[in-house]
Amino acid sequence: MIPSIKPSAAPSIGERLAVFFNENTIAKSPLTKFPETVPQSGPNEGRYQCRDAEFWTCGFFPGSLFCVLERLRKYPGSSISKISNAPEKSITFQSCLIAHLSDLCHQWAAPLYPMSGRKDTHDLGFIVQPALRRDWELFGNEQSLRALLHAADSLASRYDDRVRAIRSWDSFSNALHNITSMETDFVVIIDSLCNLDLLFYAGTYTGNSRLLDIATTHATTLLHTHLRKESTQNGATCFSTYHGVNFSPETGSVKNSFTAQGYADSSTWARGQAWAILGYAQTFSWTKEGKFLDAAKGLAEYFIHRLESATGVIEKNGLGRYVPLWDFDAPITKTTVHGRPAPLRDVSAGLIAANGMVILYGQLLGIGDHKSAKRYLDYALAIAKDTVALAYHRDEMKIVIEEESSKIRVEACNKASGRYSDAILGRSTANFNANHSDRHWDHGLVYADYYFLELGNRLLDMGLI
Repeated sequence: MIPSIKPSAAPSIGERLAVFFNENTIAKSPLTKFPETVPQSGPNEGRYQCRDAEFWTCGFFPGSLFCVLERLRKYPGSSISKISNAPEKSITFQSCLIAHLSDLCHQWAAPLYPMSGRKDTHDLGFIVQPALRRDWELFGNEQSLRALLHAADSLASRYDDRVRAIRSWDSFSNALHNITSMETDFVVIIDSLCNLDLLFYAGTYTGNSRLLDIATTHATTLLHTHLRKESTQNGATCFSTYHGVNFSPETGSVKNSFTAQGYADSSTWARGQAWAILGYAQTFSWTKEGKFLDAAKGLAEYFIHRLESATGVIEKNGLGRYVPLWDFDAPITKTTVHGRPAPLRDVSAGLIAANGMVILYGQLLGIGDHKSAKRYLDYALAIAKDTVALAYHRDEMKIVIEEESSKIRVEACNKASGRYSDAILGRSTANFNANHSDRHWDHGLVYADYYFLELGNRLLDMGLI
């Protein structure tokens, strides 16, 4: 069953997703370190837990700031006009707000530049693209362009012709696996598909065919090693995913498959499935090769199938079906939300998948497949709607301009309660794998917020809102 959303009626989409563009979404205040998770209980409830710039998530908070800045500059009607304290929506207020946010963006982008030379990680797309690509495209900052191109070269240095893939991790160990040798092991994870966009961007910009070939080859390899063909009742071609695969670097053959963050080595971890949808949709955008479009569609179909076929416990009062459980094959784990038991979900997985489905919508429209395009847009919007209903923090924040200094500040609308969250959204699960020593679940998550904002911007770019 396709959820009842009408993609052709732009006002209805705007009304349904109005919270994507309200003042509270824009006003979540920045911090002094790079945020990652936001606990929803305990002594640090509502406050971002932070990491240094080296961690793979460090690009998402600067990217979120740039998403908001992009929205303010390109689509003021979706943002500035929603701010309650803007004095007559004056040009002065708009200029002050944009200048203030621009300064923040560039302050937060600065620590990312040194990251572009790293050759010890495959996450360079996640680290540099969300902020620095927008900095180049919005401001023409050549330092950011140079960092993007340098990062692409650094990422390409991890490619191995024998495996026909880019090494993701140098090692991986948990209670079940101990992969430590770079001579006899070669780990590639499904997340890696989303870092290929950096190679395609840089390769296309510079005309470097080697970068394009590496990205295309890596994506092709994972079609055969990370995707599993599945059967569903409607007969659609579907694929589930392994999180990780360990190859022999000598022969290129698969040694074993595993998960680091999902339920089990053979299960379908929801966020891994989502990374694959987005990664193959992006890859098709660059290559126009049908095998990548087929993969993205098959992955999206399986994601949709698992949403629709999930047990009824995930739905309450008509809401929740389109916010995925953290792993599609895990037993239902209950957590506590506002004092009541609720199934453990991963909001970030839903939003990553929704971004991929919106890309698919545009691609399929472009080749004249309007029926399939509508299907994927409908599901992307259903995910967005349920995410807002279940996970959006409604601790309203407001943006205030100080009349004398023209400075911008952010404050809580209800200071007396003392309860607010640094995150826009809750109910994500970074890692609930029982064999992992560092588990985090049922919390706010920096990349859930980023993909929430990016989804809003994609809808604006497509003229759907």
